[in-house]
Amino acid sequence: MKKFTVILFAFVVLAACDKGPEKPQNFIEEDKMEDILYDAALLQSMSSFAPGILHDNDITVSDYLYNKYDIDSLTLVQNHTYYASDFERYEKLMNRVTDRLREEKAVVDTLMQAKPEKDEVKASALVVDTAKVKEKL
Repeated sequence: MKKFTVILFAFVVLAACDKGPEKPQNFIEEDKMEDILYDAALLQSMSSFAPGILHDNDITVSDYLYNKYDIDSLTLVQNHTYYASDFERYEKLMNRVTDRLREEKAVVDTLMQAKPEKDEVKASALVVDTAKVKEKL
């Protein structure tokens, strides 16, 4: 039992000294990794809220990312693990992705708010036209 405890303790100490994963051979620069994570978040959102769009266009999130950024799954996993191993760096990276998503959401929200106004104008024009028609009858 004592040997087991010593071996377990040694393993824990060695694991704690681990410096994290090495820089991947096919390293993805931080700006490009940000773009990949941004696109992945957008596509995941689309697959949750509008899955028909992706399905109708025969798009899978992973294949889209691999083709757009000319990477493979191993490269993506190795680089994601590399960035995630440095918490502060990864947090900054994810904050930039989140900021971009919020900016995009603000643009979409503005467009969505503008659309009903156009519909309301069309609807009020129809009401006026209908009233004119009734008067003529």
